[in-house]
Amino acid sequence: MSKKEPLKTRLGDNIIKNLLLIAATGLLLILLTLLFLNFYTRHGQQVVIPSLEGLQANEANTLLQAKGLHAEIVDSVYYSDGVPGAIIDQTPKAGNKVKEGRAIYVTIYSRTPQMVAVPGLVDYSTRQAMALLTSMGFSQIAIEEIPSEYAGLVVAVKFRGRALTPEEKVPASSPLTLVITKAFEEDSLIQDNTNSLSPGLPDRMGNDRSGEGAIDDTFF
Repeated sequence: MSKKEPLKTRLGDNIIKNLLLIAATGLLLILLTLLFLNFYTRHGQQVVIPSLEGLQANEANTLLQAKGLHAEIVDSVYYSDGVPGAIIDQTPKAGNKVKEGRAIYVTIYSRTPQMVAVPGLVDYSTRQAMALLTSMGFSQIAIEEIPSEYAGLVVAVKFRGRALTPEEKVPASSPLTLVITKAFEEDSLIQDNTNSLSPGLPDRMGNDRSGEGAIDDTFF
């Protein structure tokens, strides 16, 4: 019996040691996980976003990098009065707080206007063509009329005096000219025909008809 008691004692001690080792290992893993999460999420480290509107993209990046942030251009818009490359919008907005390393998304003024493909509009009605061009952002549309048998049909779309081919690209919001048909006026046609048959005027063949219908005095 004396030999068995030390064996049981040793086994019990080993079990206790193993349990303590497992507990210590688990506690250490929990502490390491918390430290890693604290470092990864940068807990408590937040930066106030400055206003970037009006700055050039490189100027904005210099300002943001000093705060642990950086800018990313996500869109550009063309305005004739805008300063090319200047920031006009940002997300998140100025004054918000974000964590270090965050990207600030900005929209800038484009240096060149966006090009838009103008569809073929030949034989469209004037109303349809105007509605379509307006929906595409063209607000300066002039009308040029040419005589035709039918009225109100599109013959061509001009840009800077030149007729465009279907799907040809032009700068967005450019002035365009719609060439449309205008029906002949019947009154003017009747007047032209009447004038061509009037006494004292040459006919269409160039012959003088002034003597037609007059009485010859020599007959008496």
